[in-house]
Amino acid sequence: MGIRLLVFSLSLLLLIPPALVAQTQAVSPSELQQAVRDAAKTQQKNRNDVQAFFSSDQARKALKMGKIDYQRVQTAVATLSPEELERLAARTNHLQQDFAGGVLNSEQMTYAIIAIAAAVLVLIIVAA
Repeated sequence: MGIRLLVFSLSLLLLIPPALVAQTQAVSPSELQQAVRDAAKTQQKNRNDVQAFFSSDQARKALKMGKIDYQRVQTAVATLSPEELERLAARTNHLQQDFAGGVLNSEQMTYAIIAIAAAVLVLIIVAA
């Protein structure tokens, strides 16, 4: 009886079409949706961080000193790729921490803001 069951089970397995077996997904649709949602949240957080950085009084004063239009910078930030935006958010967050921790003085912070804003504008010009 055991051998008959084994033979029957194996014959059923051999009858299953390979295409049906190949349809198993490595990632479920819900996992994929969650990954997309997480990426969108991260991108939005990065965009908000960078825009908040350039919206600060100190950044606006620095941009004015460097004769860089605040609106152009904000518009440029909105067009950055997710990778560029992530790098820029990391740099602006690090810059804010350095300034808050006393690593940078006001003058150094001003120059850093002008340099970062100029880099954003150059990225957009190069991409166009």
